[in-house]
Amino acid sequence: MTPIVGGLGRAVALAVAVAAGTALVLARVGAPWLWAVALSLPVGALALLVARLPRATDILWAPAPAHVSTATSVQASTLASRLAEAAVDQDRFVNRVQPRLRRLAEARLRQQHGLHDIHHPRAREVLGDDLHRLLTDPKAPLPEPSKLADLLENL
Repeated sequence: MTPIVGGLGRAVALAVAVAAGTALVLARVGAPWLWAVALSLPVGALALLVARLPRATDILWAPAPAHVSTATSVQASTLASRLAEAAVDQDRFVNRVQPRLRRLAEARLRQQHGLHDIHHPRAREVLGDDLHRLLTDPKAPLPEPSKLADLLENL
């Protein structure tokens, strides 16, 4: 990685110039020389630090990860854990999983059938009674994974 100012000598020269300039400005404003020098030293140190920072546009090469992970696998594992939690906690299912499934179903109903509301009578016909109940009834339990997979496959 290349620093902003090339070479340590140039960076030190820049830091000294910034510190001297700061001391001169403080002395002109009315600060005693001893205080002006003391206050300019941290400013010069900061200038040196900034001069030695790597450029923001440098490319940081990293080796390819050993295990290829896609966003899909991460989302699938997150969904699986949420469904596992929702299977034992009805309130979690009603508040977290059911609204997301409902939005998914409403989007598919709009795309495929032109229906804009899941409570439309035709939506119940399209989705089927079990899936419609799962998406709309707050007391509907989360079915077994295979049954849920079948219901969502029909979606």
